[in-house]
Amino acid sequence: MFRVLEWISARAMTIAGWCYLAITFLICFDIGARRLLGFSTEATTEITGYLMAIGMSWGLAGTLFERGHVRIDVLVQKMPLKLRVWLHLASLMALMLASGFFAWGAFSLTKDSWDFGSTDLSALHTPLAIPQGLWAAGLVLLLLVVVALAARALRQLATGDADGMDRMLMARTYIDEAAETLEAVAEAQQGMQKPVVANQAGASR
Repeated sequence: MFRVLEWISARAMTIAGWCYLAITFLICFDIGARRLLGFSTEATTEITGYLMAIGMSWGLAGTLFERGHVRIDVLVQKMPLKLRVWLHLASLMALMLASGFFAWGAFSLTKDSWDFGSTDLSALHTPLAIPQGLWAAGLVLLLLVVVALAARALRQLATGDADGMDRMLMARTYIDEAAETLEAVAEAQQGMQKPVVANQAGASR
């Protein structure tokens, strides 16, 4: 189940990225249309607002898996491991409570919009239950990921794997960032070398 949630979260992050790319395209198109063609879509603000909310919520779970959320942990890093793991667990419990509240509120709002047939006050008259439901789905995914992380953390505590729990939940350090950058550069270099090797092989034939 943990691996399934990790896979889903990674795909959700990809969709979130496409949402923000679509926002950029829509805004650029609207600006160009107003400047050069003399018209506006009159729906850019509405659609980009939906895309921003959906992209934000769908990116939360994957960012949590990658330990990318901002954390104020200067003091936590300096504490002994035996104390640090309990603080990690406390932060997970707090996040579980908050994400549960957010997910419940989002789906309550979606249900009310569905029951009342609410639409946006715009030219598109978008049924609000659609973007609100997609937004709420991202928050539910975040809640599921927090529960999965908490379950794994409790198991690691029970088996005495404090180091593993600390590595799983500790905020990313500059060493992690540097290692990830070097790995990305190495992958990019390998990707550039493959076409060269293929061309050389074709030329030799």
